[in-house]
Amino acid sequence: MFKALIIDDEPRASGILQLMIERFVPEIERIWVCNDAREAAPMIHDLKPDLVFLDIRMPHLNGFDVLDQIRFRHFKVIFTTAYGEYTLQAIRFSAFDYLLKPIDPRELIATVERYRASLDDLAFQPEQLRNVLNNLQAESPDQFRLAIPTKDGVHFFQPAEIVRLEALGSYTQLYLTGGQRFMASKGLGEYAELLQEHGFVRTHKSHMVNRLFVSFIDHDGFVVLQDNSRIEVSRRRKEDVLRAMK
Repeated sequence: MFKALIIDDEPRASGILQLMIERFVPEIERIWVCNDAREAAPMIHDLKPDLVFLDIRMPHLNGFDVLDQIRFRHFKVIFTTAYGEYTLQAIRFSAFDYLLKPIDPRELIATVERYRASLDDLAFQPEQLRNVLNNLQAESPDQFRLAIPTKDGVHFFQPAEIVRLEALGSYTQLYLTGGQRFMASKGLGEYAELLQEHGFVRTHKSHMVNRLFVSFIDHDGFVVLQDNSRIEVSRRRKEDVLRAMK
């Protein structure tokens, strides 16, 4: 059983989320609400919640300001927001969970399930938070750094450093410039939507390539990269791949 704190300056929004948690997430046995961001840090220190549902845009202090006041973050942060695709991208690139307002009960349930499955990831939150802030200060999404959770920790790379990705069961192998490889603890689907706006093309259910490193498509229909590796193109994706490479 878990404890949760909702931090949101809008009483109506926090009340709705509290009711949703009580109805759809019975494993959260205690729920507290904070409607003034200035009171949030002391409440976190006193109550020691397992989960903090944190609104990003609030008067007096924003969500990042609240976290900056807390020295030890032994809790999972789930951002809640109704604003800004740019902000959402910065959060998603940093492997943070978020809920988009108005909150869908199915997304809420899925988010809590991910928390239950990844309790050991809490140690890496400070680095992920710094990455969110760095991404928000970037001049464009092209300069965002992508957080890659692995069994050894979280690594950060810009999309231009990633040559290709390959699905290996529920994991993803990333091939980087310079010959580096990393095994991400998330599936390829987690990265497909994020990276398609950054020049990546899904050639197959198990493969995604960065167009920066594509040399040509050979006579057998394989994508050939600059390192001479040949990547399979599925029949149903062939036209989309050809169109993307033009």
